[in-house]
Amino acid sequence: MTFKQFEALYWVARLGSFHAAARHLKTSQPTISARIRELERGLGVELFDRSQRNARANAKGRELLRYAEQIMQLGSEIQQRVGTRDTLSGRVRLGITSVPAATWLPQLVRRLAQAYPGIMLEFTVDTSERMRDLLGDGELDVAFLSGSLPGSSHLTAEPVGNVELAWLAAPGMGLPLHHAQGSSVARMTPVDLAASPIITDLPGSQLHAIGEAWFASGGVKPERHHACSSLIGRIRLAVEGMGVALAAPAAAAREIAEGALRVLAADPPLQPLEYVLASSALALSPAVQAVSNMARELIAEKPGIQLYYSAARPPA
Repeated sequence: MTFKQFEALYWVARLGSFHAAARHLKTSQPTISARIRELERGLGVELFDRSQRNARANAKGRELLRYAEQIMQLGSEIQQRVGTRDTLSGRVRLGITSVPAATWLPQLVRRLAQAYPGIMLEFTVDTSERMRDLLGDGELDVAFLSGSLPGSSHLTAEPVGNVELAWLAAPGMGLPLHHAQGSSVARMTPVDLAASPIITDLPGSQLHAIGEAWFASGGVKPERHHACSSLIGRIRLAVEGMGVALAAPAAAAREIAEGALRVLAADPPLQPLEYVLASSALALSPAVQAVSNMARELIAEKPGIQLYYSAARPPA
């Protein structure tokens, strides 16, 4: 029995197919099949139910899977504790949204090159919803995304911070603004805003769900709910008076300072946008763990994730 055989067993069982395991391990499907056959011959038992379309571990396979997890964990600990940084190597598939791609990603690449020259990165810049699917399919190792993960035994998520949200509108929209006594901040209820065009993210996104839940808390629905996947696009539409945008005020700091947009304090308060660092192999790969730790350190260098939003905007 070899480490690679146990590795093949683990990923076939977790990803549900020999093809997905081969893709994850950067090898061919016949190679994965050969490793499983060798393991089965060595033990004298079958490990998968081959009558099913998906690769399902049978009772013996599930029993051995527990040992495979322990062996891979032990291999990871040996690499981290005994090996040097120079020997830590591998390809890590990192998924990020557009804000980190424009802010802390270059620093991550620079620091990794200095600390772990053997680690290579593959970047996917996409929506949180798309990256959630890629993680579930085993096509990403770690991702920085908003929202929760689907229930899965091989996915983990660590909260890394929240981003405060607000409704942003151009002064010329003529909204019925309410001011608390002694305050210059305009307050809006769901009923106040329901007749105005609303701009959030695409359906299925956390931002879209936050907007829908806020209106539902007032027993109303927006008459026109537009969806725009671009943060800059949402802000620009709001500046042009096309609607009231749901966004982080930090992302529109310039427009707010210039008076092109005003912040409408939500009553009741809006739920913040939650971010997590999610992984499909955090406890099994030293390279993935190194990248995750370094990304976590970079994120924590600012007192709030929303500060990265302002840094992501290009100068005027």
